[in-house]
Amino acid sequence: MVVDYHRSLRSFLPDKDKQNWLSSVVYFFWNLFLIGPRVATVALFASVLPFHIAAHFLSLWLVFAIWAFMQGTDFMDSLAGECLYRATVGLIWYFSWFNVTEGHTRNRSLIYHTFIITDTSILLTTWWLYRDAEMTQSYALSLMISIPLCYILGLLLKGFYYWCFHPKLWRAADLKKVAYDVTDGVEPSVDIQADGALVQTFNKRMGRHAANFYTTNASSPIKANE
Repeated sequence: MVVDYHRSLRSFLPDKDKQNWLSSVVYFFWNLFLIGPRVATVALFASVLPFHIAAHFLSLWLVFAIWAFMQGTDFMDSLAGECLYRATVGLIWYFSWFNVTEGHTRNRSLIYHTFIITDTSILLTTWWLYRDAEMTQSYALSLMISIPLCYILGLLLKGFYYWCFHPKLWRAADLKKVAYDVTDGVEPSVDIQADGALVQTFNKRMGRHAANFYTTNASSPIKANE
């Protein structure tokens, strides 16, 4: 589902920059190795403290929703709709990160993953302390090792994806086919171009998501064409 969403975003970019299958496979696996350990850790925590998982979820959801409010998203047409959108973003961030506003996303991503790594460590440690040592003896140590390693592998694959497969963006000041393939928000003043022509989008919200995900310029063509 996450891959399909990402491919939909890429459909708003020039044809030459549409996501190919190799890129999709890498994108799938880095999400698998990040979301999988998160889901597994939450499940392990719930297995020993089933009545505490709701409090944990609501606490983190509230933190993420407040962070979404602080970022000042502008996605819906009404205030009530925007509040619902930000609350939904908080729900998604409980399991997976995605960018919702323009600007440099590297720092936001770093904050998010640091927070999730810390939370995952706490949940795993709690499970280890409260587990039935006899019943879990055969697999407990393997889980304690493999879950963090999977998350680290996911981060490495994510970096590899942004290094090799992130869509090329054209600098507005230089349309002589000088391409950049960078992480979200790293390269300033970038507009998306297709052989000198501005990208045309037809869906307002998907166009805005594509602009937030791939550009840093507040006056990008996608924004202007909304």
